[in-house]
Amino acid sequence: MNSSQFSDTIAAVSTATGNAALAVVRISGQKSIAIISELTQKDFQKIESRQVTFCRIFDKQQLLDEVLVTVFRSPASYTGEDMVEISCHGSLYITQRIMELLLLHCRMAEPGEFTQRAFLNNKMDLTQAESVGDLLNAETRKAHAAAIEQLEGQLYKRINNHLKQLTTMRSKIELAIDFVEDDVHFADTTELLEELVKIHAELEQLAGSGNSGQILREGLRVCLTGAANVGKSSIFNAFLETERAIVTPHPGTTRDYLEEAVSLDGYLIRLYDTAGLRVTGDAAELAGIDKTHALLKKAHVVLHVTDGQADGCKPLLPKEVTIINVLNKSDLHTQDEITDWKAKGFIPTNTIESGGLTSLKSRLLGLVKISEEKLHSGILTNARQIAAVQKAVAALAHAKISLNEKLGFEFTAFDLSEASRALEEVIGKVTAEDILNQIFAHYCIGK
Repeated sequence: MNSSQFSDTIAAVSTATGNAALAVVRISGQKSIAIISELTQKDFQKIESRQVTFCRIFDKQQLLDEVLVTVFRSPASYTGEDMVEISCHGSLYITQRIMELLLLHCRMAEPGEFTQRAFLNNKMDLTQAESVGDLLNAETRKAHAAAIEQLEGQLYKRINNHLKQLTTMRSKIELAIDFVEDDVHFADTTELLEELVKIHAELEQLAGSGNSGQILREGLRVCLTGAANVGKSSIFNAFLETERAIVTPHPGTTRDYLEEAVSLDGYLIRLYDTAGLRVTGDAAELAGIDKTHALLKKAHVVLHVTDGQADGCKPLLPKEVTIINVLNKSDLHTQDEITDWKAKGFIPTNTIESGGLTSLKSRLLGLVKISEEKLHSGILTNARQIAAVQKAVAALAHAKISLNEKLGFEFTAFDLSEASRALEEVIGKVTAEDILNQIFAHYCIGK
Protein backbone atom coordinates (compact mmCIF):
# COMPACT_ATOMS: atom_id res chain seq x y z
CA MET A 1 0.00 0.00 0.00
CA ASN A 2 1.37 3.47 -0.80
CA SER A 3 0.15 7.02 -0.36
CA SER A 4 -0.43 7.48 -4.12
CA GLN A 5 -3.33 5.00 -3.83
CA PHE A 6 -5.15 7.25 -1.39
CA SER A 7 -6.63 9.44 -4.13
CA ASP A 8 -9.11 6.65 -4.88
CA THR A 9 -12.17 5.35 -3.04
CA ILE A 10 -12.22 2.09 -1.08
CA ALA A 11 -14.89 -0.17 0.40
CA ALA A 12 -15.03 -3.17 2.74
CA VAL A 13 -17.31 -5.10 5.05
CA SER A 14 -16.26 -4.10 8.58
CA THR A 15 -18.12 -6.79 10.49
CA ALA A 16 -17.28 -10.47 10.77
CA THR A 17 -18.14 -12.84 7.91
CA GLY A 18 -21.27 -14.93 8.43
CA ASN A 19 -24.98 -14.54 9.07
CA ALA A 20 -25.95 -12.01 11.73
CA ALA A 21 -28.70 -9.56 12.57
CA LEU A 22 -26.71 -6.65 11.13
CA ALA A 23 -23.57 -5.96 9.13
CA VAL A 24 -21.66 -2.74 8.45
CA VAL A 25 -20.13 -1.83 5.10
CA ARG A 26 -17.73 1.11 4.89
CA ILE A 27 -16.77 3.40 2.00
CA SER A 28 -14.01 6.03 2.17
CA GLY A 29 -12.70 8.49 -0.43
CA GLN A 30 -13.75 11.31 -2.72
CA LYS A 31 -16.48 9.36 -4.50
CA SER A 32 -18.10 7.92 -1.37
CA ILE A 33 -21.15 10.23 -1.28
CA ALA A 34 -21.73 9.99 -5.03
CA ILE A 35 -21.56 6.19 -4.91
CA ILE A 36 -24.08 5.80 -2.08
CA SER A 37 -26.38 8.30 -3.78
CA GLU A 38 -26.41 6.12 -6.91
CA LEU A 39 -26.94 2.87 -5.02
CA THR A 40 -29.86 4.21 -2.97
CA GLN A 41 -31.31 6.58 -5.58
CA LYS A 42 -31.21 9.29 -2.90
CA ASP A 43 -29.22 12.54 -3.09
CA PHE A 44 -26.91 12.38 -0.06
CA GLN A 45 -25.21 15.64 -1.05
CA LYS A 46 -28.20 17.37 0.53
CA ILE A 47 -28.24 15.28 3.71
CA GLU A 48 -26.43 16.50 6.80
CA SER A 49 -23.24 14.84 7.97
CA ARG A 50 -23.61 12.25 10.79
CA GLN A 51 -27.36 12.01 10.20
CA VAL A 52 -28.66 8.42 10.00
CA THR A 53 -30.90 7.99 6.97
CA PHE A 54 -33.26 5.11 6.19
CA CYS A 55 -33.18 4.12 2.53
CA ARG A 56 -33.21 1.19 0.12
CA ILE A 57 -30.44 -0.29 -2.01
CA PHE A 58 -31.46 -1.50 -5.44
CA ASP A 59 -29.88 -4.17 -7.61
CA LYS A 60 -30.90 -3.70 -11.26
CA GLN A 61 -34.07 -1.92 -10.15
CA GLN A 62 -34.86 -4.76 -7.73
CA LEU A 63 -34.89 -4.07 -4.01
CA LEU A 64 -31.84 -5.70 -2.40
CA ASP A 65 -32.18 -4.47 1.20
CA GLU A 66 -33.50 -1.76 3.49
CA VAL A 67 -30.54 -0.08 5.19
CA LEU A 68 -29.44 2.76 7.43
CA VAL A 69 -26.80 5.06 5.92
CA THR A 70 -24.59 7.56 7.75
CA VAL A 71 -22.43 10.07 5.88
CA PHE A 72 -19.28 11.53 7.47
CA ARG A 73 -17.84 14.47 5.55
CA SER A 74 -14.13 15.30 5.46
CA PRO A 75 -12.31 16.07 7.68
CA ALA A 76 -14.73 15.00 10.46
CA SER A 77 -14.53 11.26 9.83
CA TYR A 78 -12.46 8.30 10.99
CA THR A 79 -10.20 8.43 7.91
CA GLY A 80 -10.28 12.21 7.48
CA GLU A 81 -11.91 11.69 4.05
CA ASP A 82 -15.55 11.63 2.96
CA MET A 83 -16.86 8.40 4.40
CA VAL A 84 -20.08 6.38 4.39
CA GLU A 85 -21.25 3.57 6.68
CA ILE A 86 -24.05 1.27 5.53
CA SER A 87 -25.85 -0.75 8.20
CA CYS A 88 -27.62 -3.61 6.44
CA HIS A 89 -29.08 -6.98 7.35
CA GLY A 90 -26.32 -9.46 8.16
CA SER A 91 -27.02 -12.01 5.45
CA LEU A 92 -23.83 -13.17 3.76
CA TYR A 93 -25.58 -12.86 0.38
CA ILE A 94 -26.69 -9.27 1.06
CA THR A 95 -23.24 -8.05 2.19
CA GLN A 96 -21.53 -9.77 -0.74
CA ARG A 97 -23.99 -8.30 -3.25
CA ILE A 98 -23.66 -4.79 -1.75
CA MET A 99 -19.86 -5.12 -2.08
CA GLU A 100 -20.20 -6.27 -5.69
CA LEU A 101 -22.28 -3.17 -6.47
CA LEU A 102 -19.81 -0.89 -4.66
CA LEU A 103 -16.79 -2.39 -6.43
CA LEU A 104 -18.22 -1.29 -9.76
CA HIS A 105 -17.29 2.24 -8.64
CA CYS A 106 -14.37 1.79 -6.20
CA ARG A 107 -11.86 -0.83 -5.10
CA MET A 108 -11.61 -3.27 -2.20
CA ALA A 109 -9.79 -1.88 0.83
CA GLU A 110 -6.56 -3.56 1.86
CA PRO A 111 -6.03 -4.79 5.46
CA GLY A 112 -5.87 -1.83 7.84
CA GLU A 113 -6.26 0.72 5.06
CA PHE A 114 -9.00 2.74 6.77
CA THR A 115 -6.75 3.19 9.81
CA GLN A 116 -3.68 3.84 7.65
CA ARG A 117 -5.56 6.63 5.89
CA ALA A 118 -6.54 8.03 9.29
CA PHE A 119 -2.85 8.11 10.24
CA LEU A 120 -1.70 9.67 6.96
CA ASN A 121 -4.47 12.27 7.20
CA ASN A 122 -3.27 13.21 10.73
CA LYS A 123 -6.38 11.92 12.48
CA MET A 124 -4.12 9.96 14.85
CA ASP A 125 -0.42 9.39 15.46
CA LEU A 126 1.23 6.03 14.77
CA THR A 127 1.02 4.82 18.38
CA GLN A 128 -2.74 5.45 18.33
CA ALA A 129 -3.06 3.68 14.98
CA GLU A 130 -1.21 0.67 16.43
CA SER A 131 -3.50 0.73 19.46
CA VAL A 132 -6.49 0.16 17.16
CA GLY A 133 -4.98 -3.20 16.19
CA ASP A 134 -4.24 -3.92 19.85
CA LEU A 135 -7.87 -3.20 20.74
CA LEU A 136 -9.09 -5.59 18.06
CA ASN A 137 -6.82 -8.33 19.43
CA ALA A 138 -7.13 -7.64 23.17
CA GLU A 139 -7.84 -10.91 25.00
CA THR A 140 -7.87 -9.66 28.60
CA ARG A 141 -8.94 -6.70 30.70
CA LYS A 142 -5.37 -5.42 31.14
CA ALA A 143 -4.53 -5.74 27.43
CA HIS A 144 -7.68 -3.76 26.70
CA ALA A 145 -6.74 -1.11 29.29
CA ALA A 146 -3.25 -0.70 27.79
CA ALA A 147 -4.70 -0.33 24.29
CA ILE A 148 -7.25 2.25 25.46
CA GLU A 149 -4.54 4.33 27.16
CA GLN A 150 -2.52 4.32 23.94
CA LEU A 151 -5.59 5.16 21.86
CA GLU A 152 -6.24 8.09 24.21
CA GLY A 153 -2.75 9.36 23.36
CA GLN A 154 -0.88 8.75 26.63
CA LEU A 155 2.25 7.38 24.93
CA TYR A 156 2.12 10.12 22.28
CA LYS A 157 1.98 12.80 24.99
CA ARG A 158 4.95 11.27 26.79
CA ILE A 159 7.07 11.03 23.63
CA ASN A 160 6.03 14.46 22.41
CA ASN A 161 7.02 16.02 25.73
CA HIS A 162 10.52 14.57 25.40
CA LEU A 163 10.72 15.82 21.81
CA LYS A 164 9.91 19.34 22.98
CA GLN A 165 12.64 19.12 25.63
CA LEU A 166 15.17 17.93 23.05
CA THR A 167 14.12 20.67 20.60
CA THR A 168 14.75 23.32 23.27
CA MET A 169 18.20 21.87 23.99
CA ARG A 170 19.04 21.66 20.30
CA SER A 171 18.02 25.30 19.78
CA LYS A 172 20.37 26.47 22.53
CA ILE A 173 23.24 24.39 21.15
CA GLU A 174 22.65 25.50 17.54
CA LEU A 175 22.71 29.14 18.67
CA ALA A 176 25.94 28.51 20.58
CA ILE A 177 27.48 26.99 17.43
CA ASP A 178 26.29 29.85 15.20
CA PHE A 179 27.59 32.60 17.50
CA VAL A 180 30.70 30.88 18.85
CA GLU A 181 32.96 33.77 17.73
CA ASP A 182 30.73 36.49 19.24
CA ASP A 183 31.49 35.49 22.83
CA VAL A 184 27.75 35.25 23.56
CA HIS A 185 26.77 32.30 25.79
CA PHE A 186 23.51 30.74 24.69
CA ALA A 187 24.17 27.31 26.26
CA ASP A 188 25.46 26.54 29.72
CA THR A 189 27.17 23.14 29.61
CA THR A 190 26.36 22.28 33.22
CA GLU A 191 22.65 23.05 32.79
CA LEU A 192 22.52 21.17 29.51
CA LEU A 193 24.15 18.14 31.07
CA GLU A 194 21.68 18.15 33.97
CA GLU A 195 18.74 18.30 31.55
CA LEU A 196 20.29 15.59 29.38
CA VAL A 197 20.87 13.25 32.33
CA LYS A 198 17.22 13.66 33.36
CA ILE A 199 15.82 12.99 29.87
CA HIS A 200 18.18 10.04 29.39
CA ALA A 201 17.02 8.46 32.67
CA GLU A 202 13.34 8.97 31.81
CA LEU A 203 13.77 7.39 28.37
CA GLU A 204 15.71 4.48 29.87
CA GLN A 205 12.75 3.93 32.18
CA LEU A 206 10.37 4.11 29.21
CA ALA A 207 12.45 1.61 27.26
CA GLY A 208 12.35 -0.66 30.30
CA SER A 209 8.53 -0.60 30.20
CA GLY A 210 8.61 -2.26 26.81
CA ASN A 211 8.96 -5.79 28.10
CA SER A 212 5.95 -5.36 30.39
CA GLY A 213 3.97 -3.74 27.60
CA GLN A 214 4.70 -6.56 25.18
CA ILE A 215 3.68 -9.15 27.78
CA LEU A 216 0.43 -7.24 28.40
CA ARG A 217 -0.28 -7.29 24.68
CA GLU A 218 0.98 -10.76 23.72
CA GLY A 219 0.86 -12.65 27.01
CA LEU A 220 3.39 -14.15 29.44
CA ARG A 221 4.76 -17.36 27.89
CA VAL A 222 4.91 -20.01 30.63
CA CYS A 223 6.34 -23.48 29.93
CA LEU A 224 5.75 -26.45 32.22
CA THR A 225 8.69 -28.83 32.19
CA GLY A 226 10.22 -31.55 34.32
CA ALA A 227 10.47 -35.32 34.45
CA ALA A 228 7.71 -37.50 33.04
CA ASN A 229 4.66 -38.11 35.24
CA VAL A 230 5.32 -35.38 37.82
CA GLY A 231 1.91 -33.81 37.14
CA LYS A 232 2.65 -31.10 34.57
CA SER A 233 -0.55 -31.85 32.66
CA SER A 234 -2.56 -31.81 35.89
CA ILE A 235 -1.25 -28.31 36.67
CA PHE A 236 -2.00 -27.27 33.08
CA ASN A 237 -5.58 -28.52 33.37
CA ALA A 238 -6.01 -26.90 36.79
CA PHE A 239 -5.09 -23.50 35.36
CA LEU A 240 -7.64 -24.00 32.58
CA GLU A 241 -10.21 -25.53 34.95
CA THR A 242 -10.87 -28.18 32.31
CA GLU A 243 -9.36 -31.46 31.14
CA ARG A 244 -7.48 -30.15 28.11
CA ALA A 245 -4.45 -32.43 28.57
CA ILE A 246 -4.72 -36.21 28.96
CA VAL A 247 -3.61 -37.29 32.43
CA THR A 248 -2.64 -40.92 33.15
CA PRO A 249 -0.30 -42.61 35.62
CA HIS A 250 1.89 -43.73 32.73
CA PRO A 251 5.08 -41.75 31.91
CA GLY A 252 5.36 -40.26 28.42
CA THR A 253 1.64 -39.53 27.92
CA THR A 254 2.33 -36.04 26.54
CA ARG A 255 4.15 -36.58 23.23
CA ASP A 256 3.61 -33.08 21.81
CA TYR A 257 3.13 -29.73 23.50
CA LEU A 258 -0.28 -28.19 24.25
CA GLU A 259 -0.89 -24.43 24.24
CA GLU A 260 -3.73 -22.51 25.88
CA ALA A 261 -4.31 -18.91 26.96
CA VAL A 262 -5.84 -17.98 30.31
CA SER A 263 -6.62 -14.69 32.03
CA LEU A 264 -5.06 -14.38 35.46
CA ASP A 265 -6.47 -11.35 37.28
CA GLY A 266 -6.84 -9.62 33.91
CA TYR A 267 -3.36 -10.54 32.61
CA LEU A 268 -2.86 -12.86 29.65
CA ILE A 269 -0.90 -16.04 30.42
CA ARG A 270 0.03 -18.43 27.60
CA LEU A 271 0.59 -21.89 29.05
CA TYR A 272 2.57 -24.64 27.33
CA ASP A 273 2.32 -28.22 28.58
CA THR A 274 5.42 -30.00 27.28
CA ALA A 275 6.68 -33.54 26.99
CA GLY A 276 8.44 -34.91 30.07
CA LEU A 277 12.24 -34.70 30.00
CA ARG A 278 13.71 -38.19 30.37
CA VAL A 279 15.87 -40.73 28.55
CA THR A 280 13.69 -42.67 26.12
CA GLY A 281 14.00 -44.71 22.93
CA ASP A 282 10.48 -43.87 21.76
CA ALA A 283 10.78 -41.85 18.51
CA ALA A 284 7.50 -39.95 19.03
CA GLU A 285 8.42 -39.05 22.60
CA LEU A 286 11.91 -37.94 21.49
CA ALA A 287 10.33 -35.62 18.91
CA GLY A 288 8.16 -34.15 21.68
CA ILE A 289 11.20 -33.60 23.90
CA ASP A 290 12.96 -31.77 21.03
CA LYS A 291 9.94 -29.46 20.72
CA THR A 292 10.06 -28.92 24.47
CA HIS A 293 13.65 -27.64 24.28
CA ALA A 294 12.70 -25.28 21.42
CA LEU A 295 9.73 -23.89 23.39
CA LEU A 296 11.77 -23.38 26.54
CA LYS A 297 14.14 -21.05 24.69
CA LYS A 298 11.22 -18.77 23.76
CA ALA A 299 9.54 -18.78 27.17
CA HIS A 300 9.43 -15.88 29.61
CA VAL A 301 8.96 -18.27 32.53
CA VAL A 302 9.76 -21.95 33.00
CA LEU A 303 7.92 -23.89 35.69
CA HIS A 304 10.30 -26.72 36.53
CA VAL A 305 8.06 -29.29 38.19
CA THR A 306 8.98 -32.14 40.50
CA ASP A 307 6.81 -34.36 42.68
CA GLY A 308 9.59 -34.90 45.18
CA GLN A 309 10.48 -38.25 43.62
CA ALA A 310 11.44 -37.58 40.00
CA ASP A 311 13.31 -34.29 39.61
CA GLY A 312 14.34 -34.52 35.97
CA CYS A 313 17.27 -32.61 34.51
CA LYS A 314 16.97 -28.88 34.00
CA PRO A 315 17.56 -27.92 30.37
CA LEU A 316 20.05 -25.22 29.38
CA LEU A 317 18.12 -21.95 29.15
CA PRO A 318 18.86 -18.35 28.15
CA LYS A 319 19.80 -16.15 31.15
CA GLU A 320 16.73 -13.94 30.71
CA VAL A 321 14.31 -16.83 31.30
CA THR A 322 12.84 -16.92 34.81
CA ILE A 323 12.82 -20.42 36.36
CA ILE A 324 10.27 -21.16 39.05
CA ASN A 325 10.78 -24.43 40.90
CA VAL A 326 7.51 -26.20 41.71
CA LEU A 327 6.87 -29.06 44.13
CA ASN A 328 3.72 -30.70 42.80
CA LYS A 329 1.52 -33.23 44.64
CA SER A 330 2.21 -31.39 47.89
CA ASP A 331 -0.86 -33.07 49.38
CA LEU A 332 1.20 -36.29 49.51
CA HIS A 333 3.97 -34.67 51.59
CA THR A 334 4.19 -33.98 55.31
CA GLN A 335 4.37 -30.43 56.58
CA ASP A 336 8.04 -30.91 57.54
CA GLU A 337 8.86 -32.11 54.01
CA ILE A 338 7.05 -29.12 52.50
CA THR A 339 9.01 -26.78 54.79
CA ASP A 340 12.27 -28.35 53.57
CA TRP A 341 11.26 -27.95 49.91
CA LYS A 342 10.28 -24.30 50.51
CA ALA A 343 13.73 -23.71 51.99
CA LYS A 344 15.19 -24.97 48.71
CA GLY A 345 13.15 -22.38 46.80
CA PHE A 346 10.27 -24.59 45.65
CA ILE A 347 6.62 -23.49 45.56
CA PRO A 348 4.30 -26.24 46.87
CA THR A 349 1.29 -26.96 44.63
CA ASN A 350 -1.36 -29.57 44.20
CA THR A 351 -4.35 -29.99 41.96
CA ILE A 352 -6.51 -31.84 44.48
CA GLU A 353 -7.18 -29.24 47.15
CA SER A 354 -9.04 -25.99 46.59
CA GLY A 355 -6.47 -23.21 46.33
CA GLY A 356 -3.66 -25.66 45.59
CA LEU A 357 -2.27 -23.30 42.93
CA THR A 358 -2.73 -20.04 44.85
CA SER A 359 0.96 -19.50 45.69
CA LEU A 360 2.04 -20.32 42.13
CA LYS A 361 -0.52 -17.96 40.63
CA SER A 362 0.62 -15.20 42.99
CA ARG A 363 4.21 -15.70 41.89
CA LEU A 364 3.26 -15.47 38.22
CA LEU A 365 1.19 -12.35 38.83
CA GLY A 366 4.18 -10.78 40.55
CA LEU A 367 6.06 -11.07 37.26
CA VAL A 368 3.44 -9.33 35.12
CA LYS A 369 1.58 -6.87 37.33
CA ILE A 370 1.82 -3.23 36.27
CA SER A 371 0.77 -0.40 38.56
CA GLU A 372 -2.17 1.74 37.47
CA GLU A 373 0.13 4.78 37.54
CA LYS A 374 2.57 3.13 35.14
CA LEU A 375 -0.22 1.94 32.87
CA HIS A 376 -1.77 5.42 32.64
CA SER A 377 1.59 7.13 32.05
CA GLY A 378 2.00 5.57 28.59
CA ILE A 379 4.04 2.41 28.00
CA LEU A 380 5.67 0.81 24.97
CA THR A 381 3.78 -2.21 23.66
CA ASN A 382 5.68 -3.59 20.66
CA ALA A 383 9.15 -4.29 19.31
CA ARG A 384 9.09 -1.33 16.87
CA GLN A 385 8.46 1.18 19.64
CA ILE A 386 11.04 -0.42 21.94
CA ALA A 387 13.76 -0.41 19.25
CA ALA A 388 13.14 3.26 18.44
CA VAL A 389 13.31 4.37 22.09
CA GLN A 390 16.45 2.29 22.63
CA LYS A 391 18.04 4.14 19.68
CA ALA A 392 17.14 7.43 21.34
CA VAL A 393 18.65 6.24 24.64
CA ALA A 394 21.89 5.27 22.88
CA ALA A 395 22.09 8.64 21.10
CA LEU A 396 21.59 10.52 24.37
CA ALA A 397 24.32 8.43 26.01
CA HIS A 398 26.71 9.65 23.28
CA ALA A 399 25.49 13.22 23.78
CA LYS A 400 26.31 12.97 27.50
CA ILE A 401 29.85 11.83 26.64
CA SER A 402 30.37 14.68 24.18
CA LEU A 403 29.27 17.24 26.79
CA ASN A 404 31.23 15.66 29.63
CA GLU A 405 34.42 15.43 27.61
CA LYS A 406 33.86 18.84 25.93
CA LEU A 407 34.27 17.38 22.44
CA GLY A 408 32.35 20.28 20.93
CA PHE A 409 28.71 21.28 20.60
CA GLU A 410 28.66 19.97 17.01
CA PHE A 411 28.92 16.39 18.27
CA THR A 412 26.24 16.96 20.89
CA ALA A 413 23.91 18.56 18.33
CA PHE A 414 24.29 15.54 16.04
CA ASP A 415 23.50 13.09 18.86
CA LEU A 416 20.46 15.08 19.97
CA SER A 417 19.24 15.15 16.39
CA GLU A 418 19.58 11.35 16.22
CA ALA A 419 17.65 10.98 19.46
CA SER A 420 14.87 13.24 18.21
CA ARG A 421 14.61 11.32 14.97
CA ALA A 422 14.33 8.04 16.85
CA LEU A 423 11.51 9.40 19.03
CA GLU A 424 9.76 10.75 15.93
CA GLU A 425 9.78 7.20 14.59
CA VAL A 426 7.73 6.09 17.60
CA ILE A 427 4.85 8.47 16.90
CA GLY A 428 5.22 8.28 13.11
CA LYS A 429 6.55 11.73 12.25
CA VAL A 430 9.21 9.92 10.23
CA THR A 431 8.38 6.40 9.11
CA ALA A 432 9.53 4.32 6.15
CA GLU A 433 6.69 3.20 3.89
CA ASP A 434 7.60 -0.49 4.18
CA ILE A 435 7.35 -0.21 7.99
CA LEU A 436 3.86 1.27 7.67
CA ASN A 437 2.81 -1.52 5.33
CA GLN A 438 4.05 -4.13 7.81
CA ILE A 439 2.13 -2.50 10.68
CA PHE A 440 -1.22 -2.28 8.91
CA ALA A 441 -0.97 -5.58 7.03
CA HIS A 442 -1.90 -7.40 10.26
CA TYR A 443 -5.21 -5.54 10.61
CA CYS A 444 -8.48 -6.99 9.38
CA ILE A 445 -10.00 -5.66 6.16
CA GLY A 446 -12.53 -2.96 6.98
CA LYS A 447 -10.59 -1.37 9.87
